[in-house]
Amino acid sequence: MLKEELYINGESVELIGSLNPNLTFNIADIAKPDTRKADFSKTIELPASKKINKIFEHIFDLNTDLQTFNPNLKTNVTYLVNGEVQIDGYLQIKSIKNKDGEIIYNCIIIGRIGNFIADLQNNELTDLDLSSLDHTYTKANQSATWNLPLTTDYVYPMINYGVNYGTLEAGTENWTVPSLYPAIKAKKYIDAIFDSAGYTYTSSFFNSTLFNTLIIPFNNKEFNLDDTAIQNRIIEVNTPQETVGSNAFVTPLQTTSTSAYDANFIKYTNEVRDTGNVYNNSTGILEIQVGKAGYYNLSTMLQLQGVFTTPSAALGSGASYVSNGFIEGHIQVRRYSSANAFIEHLDTLSYGISPDTAFPANTAPATVTNAANPTGAVSSNSTDLLHTFGIININGIGYINIFDANASLGINPNSNAVRNQFTINVDNVYLNEGEKVRIVLQYAVRQRYGIPLVPGFWHSTNAPDVAVAGGSYQLNLLSGYLKTEYLNREITEGSLVSMNSTIPRKVKQKDFIMSLVKMFNLYIQPDPNNEKNLLIEPRDDFYTNTIVDWSSKLDISQEVESKPMGALNFKEYLFTYKQDKDYYNKLYFDTWEEVYGQDDFRLVNEFVTNEYKTSVIFSPTPSVGQNWYDRVLPTIIKFDDNNGVQKIESNIRILQWGGMKATGQQWVHRDADNNTTSYSTYPYAGMFDDPYTPNNILDFGLGNEIYYSNVFDKVITFSNNTLVNKYYSKFLQEITDNNSKIVTGYFYLSPSDIKQLSFKDQYYFENQYFRLNKIENYNPSNPITKCEFLKIKLSNTFNATVRSSFGGGGSIGTRDTVPKFSIGQSNLINNNAVSNLNQKVIGSNNYISPNARGVSVMGDNNKVFSNTRNIQINGSNNIVESGLSNVQLINSNDQTVTNSNTTYVNNTITGPGASKTITLDEKAQPNIQVYFCDSSAGDIDIIFPVASSIVIGKTWTFKKVNSSNQVILTASSISTTIDGSSTYTLNSHYKYVTIQWDGNEFLITSNN
Repeated sequence: MLKEELYINGESVELIGSLNPNLTFNIADIAKPDTRKADFSKTIELPASKKINKIFEHIFDLNTDLQTFNPNLKTNVTYLVNGEVQIDGYLQIKSIKNKDGEIIYNCIIIGRIGNFIADLQNNELTDLDLSSLDHTYTKANQSATWNLPLTTDYVYPMINYGVNYGTLEAGTENWTVPSLYPAIKAKKYIDAIFDSAGYTYTSSFFNSTLFNTLIIPFNNKEFNLDDTAIQNRIIEVNTPQETVGSNAFVTPLQTTSTSAYDANFIKYTNEVRDTGNVYNNSTGILEIQVGKAGYYNLSTMLQLQGVFTTPSAALGSGASYVSNGFIEGHIQVRRYSSANAFIEHLDTLSYGISPDTAFPANTAPATVTNAANPTGAVSSNSTDLLHTFGIININGIGYINIFDANASLGINPNSNAVRNQFTINVDNVYLNEGEKVRIVLQYAVRQRYGIPLVPGFWHSTNAPDVAVAGGSYQLNLLSGYLKTEYLNREITEGSLVSMNSTIPRKVKQKDFIMSLVKMFNLYIQPDPNNEKNLLIEPRDDFYTNTIVDWSSKLDISQEVESKPMGALNFKEYLFTYKQDKDYYNKLYFDTWEEVYGQDDFRLVNEFVTNEYKTSVIFSPTPSVGQNWYDRVLPTIIKFDDNNGVQKIESNIRILQWGGMKATGQQWVHRDADNNTTSYSTYPYAGMFDDPYTPNNILDFGLGNEIYYSNVFDKVITFSNNTLVNKYYSKFLQEITDNNSKIVTGYFYLSPSDIKQLSFKDQYYFENQYFRLNKIENYNPSNPITKCEFLKIKLSNTFNATVRSSFGGGGSIGTRDTVPKFSIGQSNLINNNAVSNLNQKVIGSNNYISPNARGVSVMGDNNKVFSNTRNIQINGSNNIVESGLSNVQLINSNDQTVTNSNTTYVNNTITGPGASKTITLDEKAQPNIQVYFCDSSAGDIDIIFPVASSIVIGKTWTFKKVNSSNQVILTASSISTTIDGSSTYTLNSHYKYVTIQWDGNEFLITSNN
């Protein structure tokens, strides 16, 4: 008699009769190799009991809404027969029947593997927390990742995103820090997904060298800071105080001498906004923290007030006090290093504050205060003494004075403007991490201009040359603020990279997992000893050589049915990546009408025509080479004739990290401070593990073409070790061989057989070996169970074939073709490298630096290097060196331009470079117009070029600039002459001759 037990959420529940569960166990559907199914039961009926009702919280009761039991959440369940676990998973209530008070719960049980995927629900990759990978965006941190095997969970591969489309500078390519973006290991994503779902895995494959080279590259259009990172860079503080002296708003000034400026740092004590703790309100220091470097706007304001008090000495009748001085100073925004060393003044604003010309005579001091928003200020004992503010410009500097001469300054005394607020705006300043900013207020008392030079600060109108002792000047600090703006949302060098912001968006975790399952033909089985641990391996590694003999279990009273593989429903198996809209994916699809890297496996079957498609969420990433270097780079760009190369947001990608690959053309890694490191290797990643000798290939099948060739004597040796060949070929052999069969039969299976069941084993019956594929509707009460097997064909393990390629295609292995080199349009348009809106090119094999502007090229094989402006080329094989502007080459070829403001017409130069001084023998150059010949060291022989290389009408002028020796001009061959002679000689000081080529002879057009 069978003993059935059911545990729900760990509690044993009584059973009234057998469950009759009809369990189905799967490993895969042979006809659909990308499908991975979970064990499951058909609907089982659970009659209500006190314990079951308690577990389900009387969910059947329609008259209450107080249940906390949620049928949408997992309910753990374990079903045992005779003490043997038959299925362990989760129970789901499908419906509840209530007939005359008899409650029946209709449920199904789903195995753990199915619930691993279900547990992921609709969670996306962006729901994962990868903040442990955060780091500072620096040259050192980038190069520190360039290891194989990887020592970090992220790496900075050299990928062309259109940021640096071959920044070739006089033969050397520059890659700055902001042109490299991080890629995260696929294994890091796997580990994070399993951890967040509460699962673990055991997998030699996930821990293999190969899988640990797989990376998910950055795929957004912009490499931006997130909102939190930006907010952490913004401050607004107010309520200023001085940090030296009394720290009070009112700070008396020195009144007895014109001493040096009294300079005090300002601290703003009230923080309106500072979520990133960037500002220290106890010291007044704004400090750029690690990872927060970038471009800032700074704005600071100080509102100042002058107070002037006359001496206490009484003056004679009708006399008034006159001030000999005023308060002046500077407000400065200063930058300091991390070691508190002064670097520079970011900006300085000068100011001056003065009282009225005369104060009334008085026995007591008369005080005049410039108010916060004055139309005037009143002395303490006179209601008619007004002092207004004026603003003037001195020497073009924002020097703000507060004087009494408001009429001459054009100031309206009734204006409501706050004229004593002094504001400094510092725009677009780059602040590196560790650097500090402080606000400084400088002030001193100075003698006024335009008054007698009295040795003091007050005098009487009756005695203008006699100083009166006493009185005071005072500066009050009323209010102010300091604010920052962070200008560049895009991450800049020195910023903290939030790796969560680099995760591909709108990608479900379950789709990510299942795409890896499909790529590598992974089989997944729950660990029988740990329900939360999954065993994961590629199909061929999943199976073992353990043999389980089921010969005695076969029910020979029932038929054994076999289906030849021709009975399958599909003739064609298509393995493919997802098509994307970037330039090279679109180019490939338009050229070949298929997705880059796909494989199409066709069966020989005349009875079926259907196709089964195995597709993944990843898009392929073609790699691209250039003619001027041997580096091959994954390229994700947008391009059109009007706008050139642009960045683009792409679908999620997957690449192999290949480590540092040798390159014959050195490149430079450069940071913002112009620190450089030169490399003869480069950080390679791609669909191939090596561009020239690939062994592991992430393509499902070798494509029709690649976008590079065997340049620089590098022979490309291809392997057909593709995903389909490596991970699916044995399976495909087994299901397509004429002798392969699907076999179904009925077997007596005990609870112990189910407990020990493993799809890894080989099963033996009918003198043959089989792989178990499915157990269908197993019921312990009726143990005769239908089982499906695949008859094992002794197929060979795939061994890759290697073949050298020279671009012409050809076969490799039994079903693959070697890719051709750049068939069709290929590298952008005719192999031109252009990269922005200000570059127009017609021709082929032209290179334009990404930061060249206003460039127009018509011709072939021209190169325009960095920081060039306004370049026009009509010709071929020309070079315009870095930093030049206003260059024209019209109908000119083979020229190297080294000066700005230069024009070539028919290979003849005008402007700088049109003339040349020589002291030695020379072959006359077609682009030089005038030669100044210094023959002081000896005779100079000048030979004309061969006739075929000279444009008709070309002229030269030769002038002898000293009296000694001779300058001898010689025709290029016996058949050509100079006005009928083979030579022409200049033998006197200041003699010159102008010679023109007419197509047959060199003619003298002028001389002296």
